[in-house]
Amino acid sequence: MYRSVCLFGYAALVCLLPGTLAAPAPPKSDLNKRWHTINPSVGGPQFWPDHKLKYKFKDEDSKDKLKDIVTAGWKLWTDAGLDKDKIDLVEASDGDDNEVLTIQVTGDPKAVTRVGFSGGARMIFGASDDYGLLDKNANMAHELGHALGFYHEHQRPDRNDHVVFNCKNLQDYSEDKEKQGFCTDMHAAASEGWSSVEFIALSQSDQCSRSDAYDEDSIMHYPGGAGGKKPFLGLGHRDTVLGTKADPNTSFKKNMKPSSADIDRANAMYGGGNQKRAGGCFPEDDQKNAEEKAEDGDDD
Repeated sequence: MYRSVCLFGYAALVCLLPGTLAAPAPPKSDLNKRWHTINPSVGGPQFWPDHKLKYKFKDEDSKDKLKDIVTAGWKLWTDAGLDKDKIDLVEASDGDDNEVLTIQVTGDPKAVTRVGFSGGARMIFGASDDYGLLDKNANMAHELGHALGFYHEHQRPDRNDHVVFNCKNLQDYSEDKEKQGFCTDMHAAASEGWSSVEFIALSQSDQCSRSDAYDEDSIMHYPGGAGGKKPFLGLGHRDTVLGTKADPNTSFKKNMKPSSADIDRANAMYGGGNQKRAGGCFPEDDQKNAEEKAEDGDDD
């Protein structure tokens, strides 16, 4: 389930965000290697075809409560520089459920979004400021990032070079769970519904190669206290789950809008033709890599 779904919240934990120092924008040549697929063998996320992220609301209640939030969340992307000629958010008047993102409101303080274009793409979203970034519009921008095809920045394979994961500070941590792989085993965390599924680093073998700069300012990066244990009587800050390398007890800040690197990669992702590109990598680069491999005489 972790291969295609992200949660966002403190209670059922999943999809938050951080950043303290702005990482330099990645070189243009690296933009196509910036987002990753958790399992290329099954295709990974697909990009929305025809330069349109089409969506509809599950029902009138969802539309009444979320329409303005969806508009505001998308505006955070376009105000930051997303090129609407390359990818635009379009409300579908009708159509197959398999061709649009269906958005549904929930009364719970959480959000769940399937990553990228897929049959039956879905978002469930809590219309409050009581979770995540404590701002429903910023929360929506984060979820729309998932819908575009982005996974979490803080889960990329090289994240340990930039982030300290204080697993024992997660609310649902226990020594017994740690023995079962709570802090390290993605599959165990996913099957058990542990919050650590949104923090464990992904393996390099599960992704496209990454050579771009780590982006601490990404809207797809959790803030340091996301999912952390609450202080006594609720006073003060949560325990730091994602700490800086300089000081593991120093939390990353909340990122309230897409970073310049987020915008660069989104524009690059959707800047080509109308094909549905799978796996988080451009197919032309997959072809180039295959050709280079063949030239080197490596058939493995």
